[in-house]
Amino acid sequence: MKFSDLTYKIVAFSEIENFNSDDCIDWAYEMLLLEYHSENLLILAGISKPSQFFEVKEYLKKTLQELNIKILGKDDAILSYSTYYIKKIAASENIEQNLKLIHTFCQDNDNTTIVFDFSRLYWAWDDFKNGEEYTHYWENANRHTIRQIIIEFAKDWLSKNKKEIEHITL
Repeated sequence: MKFSDLTYKIVAFSEIENFNSDDCIDWAYEMLLLEYHSENLLILAGISKPSQFFEVKEYLKKTLQELNIKILGKDDAILSYSTYYIKKIAASENIEQNLKLIHTFCQDNDNTTIVFDFSRLYWAWDDFKNGEEYTHYWENANRHTIRQIIIEFAKDWLSKNKKEIEHITL
């Protein structure tokens, strides 16, 4: 059976500061649409937004247990959480916003090595947005190519990390 892409974020909740509890509600709803069923999944999907994490945490834990989905530890959580946004970038979805979210996540987690190049790409794009003609953050990039470079880099990253991602996915 297919899982919601939000699963990449959800299984990392225990390791992510300022985790967005509304993502848990969206995830539960998507999982119901994918024909997953459990008592706590129904409760979780029915919680009103905006929510507070303390409201959803226990239902989320119980739902993951009922669906036999493991909660990830630090390194796997970082890989999984990042994969969610990198998949969006590779699909050309909200590239700038998703790149910024990875960059912020990287900064919050002490420049996590596995996704640090996305911070470099963020800084390069920022240079070009601020009128720079050159950036030292990414060789051979310019304001006309940076968007495509980011998309291609995301696709390459997913390909290079495919085995690790498969290992943590359900």
